[in-house]
Amino acid sequence: MADHSVRKSPLGAQSDDVVVLTKSELACFHALGHDATRKTRIAIATRLDLPKTSAALEKLERLGFIRRDETRRWHPTKRGRTCAVRAVPDRKRRNHGTPGRGGERLLQALEHPMRCDELAVRLGVTKQRVYQLAVKLYAHGFIRLGDESKPLHVIARRSDPTLLLSYEQEHVLSVMPREFATTLSKIRVAANLSEELAEAATRRLLVAGLIEETGGPRGERLYHIAASGLSHPQYARSSRCAAPPRLPVESERVLTVLSHLSTAGELRIRDISGMLGLPLASINALFQYLKRKSLVEKQGRSLQAPYTLTEQGSQALAEMIRRRAR
Repeated sequence: MADHSVRKSPLGAQSDDVVVLTKSELACFHALGHDATRKTRIAIATRLDLPKTSAALEKLERLGFIRRDETRRWHPTKRGRTCAVRAVPDRKRRNHGTPGRGGERLLQALEHPMRCDELAVRLGVTKQRVYQLAVKLYAHGFIRLGDESKPLHVIARRSDPTLLLSYEQEHVLSVMPREFATTLSKIRVAANLSEELAEAATRRLLVAGLIEETGGPRGERLYHIAASGLSHPQYARSSRCAAPPRLPVESERVLTVLSHLSTAGELRIRDISGMLGLPLASINALFQYLKRKSLVEKQGRSLQAPYTLTEQGSQALAEMIRRRAR
């Protein structure tokens, strides 16, 4: 049997009456000091199943060690923080550490990482029942949880190597458009997240290789979903996909000029002037504008040197054509 221990008051007070608690009951009390204030979060923090957690909380409440507020959150009391406690081992229970019949069914259904609401539909039980089974399976080491802030949002078998995404990461991945790359600000708006959360989620998805980063025609960073992101089990295309970034140029005349350059490879200003039937001065002014936008560049220093598209110009042209084809 493990050694018994006495927890003294953090204020240095020693009670004449030492309260005996099991290690599980004491663990539940300590969990309250680490932002676990609801029963399910306490159970997950202590790796106990829900019935055992309920029994521990009920005893702690009877002893006056904890109280529950109007939102059903648990908090330690002054007595709980100051009373001397002796911890004893828990009584061993029959079939401890086995998944049970319900747990076995859940594990069989858990072919890949899944949300609890999906599992409830597949198993034909309530979501609350899935929560109960998931907490028990986690306590015994059969499953992994995906999100510290929403621990039962998605779960996976312990042996499943798939990266589990947090709620924010899953949301960002799901608003990523398939057809084009977009900016972080557009992603943030579509996902309805703060700038800090959106940036952190995007950075994590980049590291995981689920999204990729490219340079945009305006020199900004753009993000698009990778093939591995499309195949991730938590990807579910959102009806609110992130909008495309604003183009550096949008006029029909610019589209025509860039298209001619793309087809010919390189053209002089007077060639474009003749093709479009526009004054040379007007086309020259347009090319100076496109040059400042880094969409075209001159091949040589002479006045008659031809122009070609830059990489940013090719990207801008492709995006203008794509948007008009929708």
